[in-house]
Amino acid sequence: MELIKPKRSFSRSTVIGTLAPAWAAIAWSIHEGVAMAQVVVPLMVVLIASVIGVYQGIGHFDLRSQLGAGARPRRAPRAPRAEGA
Repeated sequence: MELIKPKRSFSRSTVIGTLAPAWAAIAWSIHEGVAMAQVVVPLMVVLIASVIGVYQGIGHFDLRSQLGAGARPRRAPRAPRAEGA
């Protein structure tokens, strides 16, 4: 059994849909001034790191579950040797 590459299109679009407003909030807070940026930027950085971590964690668990079910990676095809090497 070969590994199946999950599409994860819903989770990918959810991550993008979360990160775009977070970066917009960072830009807006910086534009508003230092006092606003001191409050908003740390919160948004934690949100961004958390969302990316969850997304990658889900991918990790997907891979582990496939490997646990007996799937094995396909061998990559070998590149042709360069002539004269």
